[in-house]
Amino acid sequence: MDAYFIPILITGAFTGIAMGMLGVFIVGMRMPFIGSCISHTALVGAVYAALLELNPTAGAISLSMVGAAGAALIPPGRRHLDANTGQAILLSSMMGLAFLAVGSQRGSRTEMLALLWGNVLFANWHTAAVTGTLTAGLVAFMVVFDKELKAILFSRSLAAATGLHANLVYLLFLCFCGLILAVSLQVIGGLLIFSLLVCPAAAACQLCRGHRAVLIAAGCAGLLSTVLGFAASFAFNLPTGACIVITGTLLFLCSLVVRAILRPAT
Repeated sequence: MDAYFIPILITGAFTGIAMGMLGVFIVGMRMPFIGSCISHTALVGAVYAALLELNPTAGAISLSMVGAAGAALIPPGRRHLDANTGQAILLSSMMGLAFLAVGSQRGSRTEMLALLWGNVLFANWHTAAVTGTLTAGLVAFMVVFDKELKAILFSRSLAAATGLHANLVYLLFLCFCGLILAVSLQVIGGLLIFSLLVCPAAAACQLCRGHRAVLIAAGCAGLLSTVLGFAASFAFNLPTGACIVITGTLLFLCSLVVRAILRPAT
């Protein structure tokens, strides 16, 4: 592995850390469609930008912001249309639009397929710098709005009722989620990136107690998922996104085993 892969590993490390920390809130709110909804919205923006011969990342960022705003506007606790149902509808719509764009492409579909499955060649020093900046911004955001985010984790409705500006913080959180997903889309792939939001956070929840400990463990698990996934992809000449997802899943399974050993059922 030569110097060409250094920015790829750095990009993967930052992506894994950010995804793991975001996933703590996705898993904690028990609304798994949020991340999937935004990631597939970013995918639609990227594939239609590629179809129009525009910058896929710009298209992904633009539409992911729309998806984040749409997800944030769905009110919690509504009887006839709860948040999970609304996000599932948006998710299925985005998947349909994405595959419609792929089917409409005339000629080579290599670039679009790379957006679906990920391509390690898309990562460079610019990607590493942008991903690192977004990860640092995410950490700062979580520190500044720690109280509000914890309240949203407990209950979004109650957090809004206490006057903590929960809706604004929730929207900003989803925008961070959309930005990081959009920037990482070409490396990991739109159909696989959601797994990186869930598996590291779920593994951390199995092993740790306390909000801060879970955040740190999830970031470390996300880092391991991406770095080890990149290494496996390079060693065995396999798709990068798939290797990252499988690595994250294996880490989660390992966390279940460790939990069973350390905390046997009584």
